[in-house]
Amino acid sequence: MEPATFRQWVPRPPSARRGPPPPWAALPPSGRAGRVGDAIAAFRSGPVRDTGVLDEVGAAVLVPVVAPGTRGATVVLIRRSVDLVRDPGHVAFPGGRLETGEPPLEAALREAEEEIGLRREAVEERGLVDVVRRRRGERIAAFLGLLASRPELVVNSGEVESVLEVPIEVLLADGVAWEERWSDGVEERSVHFFADHGTLGEDLVWGVTARILWSLFARCAREGDPA
Repeated sequence: MEPATFRQWVPRPPSARRGPPPPWAALPPSGRAGRVGDAIAAFRSGPVRDTGVLDEVGAAVLVPVVAPGTRGATVVLIRRSVDLVRDPGHVAFPGGRLETGEPPLEAALREAEEEIGLRREAVEERGLVDVVRRRRGERIAAFLGLLASRPELVVNSGEVESVLEVPIEVLLADGVAWEERWSDGVEERSVHFFADHGTLGEDLVWGVTARILWSLFARCAREGDPA
């Protein structure tokens, strides 16, 4: 799929080329979602507070997974308001910038409650998925949060246009996810994408959000049980 066919604008350079297939593409399609879903249900990140990996993190997001370990497991995403200054209309995880002295995990949980009404007590926090760096240098910490069932959500219309709940099985299907290699003439970087017209319609998941999803799925596909 060409990014130009989607709601979100992508500054795709003419030199962009396809990268390798996602790591989970090597798994049998029939068992792909089950293996990754089970690994997400068992996910426990190692200790991060003493490693320095969260140093210089300026923002944090929550990766909410509903009913992990079941065939119907889903990932909760948001479409950001078109009135926002940063990334208007983009598909993202609930999250935002850290307040002064605030730990990244607390910021992720606070923002999820403020943006979509996801109560902290409904979230089983399982640790750090990844720390990714924006093109402009800001570091973003992503934390996995498991939800036993889909809670009642209340959207903050000033920040969020809508909530998107996407089956993990769909995101892992052939042709839904791809990687591109972008170069500015100085350095080359990987950019990730997820798109499925059946569930996401004209929405394209790309950039930081797609990188976090890719990182979670790749880890689970490779390790089976990442604990």
